[in-house]
Amino acid sequence: MSKKLTEQIFTIMEREMSDIGNFIVKKQCMLIGADPEDIEPRDLPELASNLSEVMRTFGGYEKARIIYSEIKKLENLDQVAAEEKSEEKRNKMLEDLGMTCIFSAEWDKAFEYFNKLLSEAEMNNDKTQVSRYTRRMGFIHQERSEFDQALEYYEKALEAAEEAKDPLTIGQACNRIGGIYWNKGNYDLAKEFLERAIENALKVDDKRILGSAHIGLGNIHGDGHEMSEAIEHYQDALTFLKETNEVYETARAYNNLGDTYLQLQEWDKALEQFDKCREYGVKGGWLNMKAWAEFNSSEALIHLGKLDEAKSNLADSLEILTKIGDRVGLGGIHQNYGRLYSIQKDWDKMEEHFEKAMQIFTEINTPISLAEVYTEFGLGLKEKGDIDQAKIELRRAANLFLHLDIDVQVKRVLKEIENLD
Repeated sequence: MSKKLTEQIFTIMEREMSDIGNFIVKKQCMLIGADPEDIEPRDLPELASNLSEVMRTFGGYEKARIIYSEIKKLENLDQVAAEEKSEEKRNKMLEDLGMTCIFSAEWDKAFEYFNKLLSEAEMNNDKTQVSRYTRRMGFIHQERSEFDQALEYYEKALEAAEEAKDPLTIGQACNRIGGIYWNKGNYDLAKEFLERAIENALKVDDKRILGSAHIGLGNIHGDGHEMSEAIEHYQDALTFLKETNEVYETARAYNNLGDTYLQLQEWDKALEQFDKCREYGVKGGWLNMKAWAEFNSSEALIHLGKLDEAKSNLADSLEILTKIGDRVGLGGIHQNYGRLYSIQKDWDKMEEHFEKAMQIFTEINTPISLAEVYTEFGLGLKEKGDIDQAKIELRRAANLFLHLDIDVQVKRVLKEIENLD
């Protein structure tokens, strides 16, 4: 039966991801300790979670939902979990299924899984687990850009963690809260909670939290144009993450470090970081990170006068991301094409690609990215001399940032609008 199950999983992924489908399955099997040539029903909850996360990252919620729907046809996953005799393993399966529902945007079902786990933890007065599952429920709201609701759950998670006096769980909750305040543009509180996450993570030597929190602090300093501090935090993040198996986070740290060097106009250093991002992306099977490194490097190449190489990188990454259906990445590529053609003052192509980016980010519901494209499009129109249309796009950006409660970005965009008068 398991051999047949293996073939069925491969068939599903081949249909959705062409010739790289089997590669993704094998990579994720290895990460969870399953035999990629002999997948068992008990492997499916965690494997479904991992595959859904990959597919969500590559192609958005709809892509993840397709994969999860197909896997659910193979086995009754709730029954697989129910038949598990070990309570610890059974709860892990239910949590994996809850996370799968988050990645595939099945929000109500995700709440159902975590409510069940939360009720059991509360009945057992297990504050550490109460914090864990409450944190997961906050993540559901965060994925929906419902930052205020997410914050409520994360604060409840922190309260339970403090009652448990568990530094690890406190660190995890503080890390999440810091991320929410960063999204909301409240950098002082974001920094406070991320530093508290680091303080608690150091007590238990949890390098995952340390790496993630330092990336968060790097982002804060980067947004504040405090580049030396941002670089220091990204480098600290890499020091910790390289001692873990968090390949994706390592790639992300290199990518953010590369972006920082772009802002400093240190083009060669930026390219070095994007090369590392690409390396770790390939290592972890995150082909989207490889492609992102390609198109992010194009900005440095443009400024180095290597326009043909920049366009080649964009074309290569476009081919990869189209093949794997990474709509998030495709939106980013069109955004970068818009930047390139804005620099080249090819206004028609600039507008074409910014509009494609806006269309994608609207369809996959990533409002922060959409607001950033509105901003860049507005600034490009300003360079073109189309002041009236520039104001329209910048107002769209300001309104969306206002809706998301990102005050820092609202003020930045409003200042750009003011400068147009």
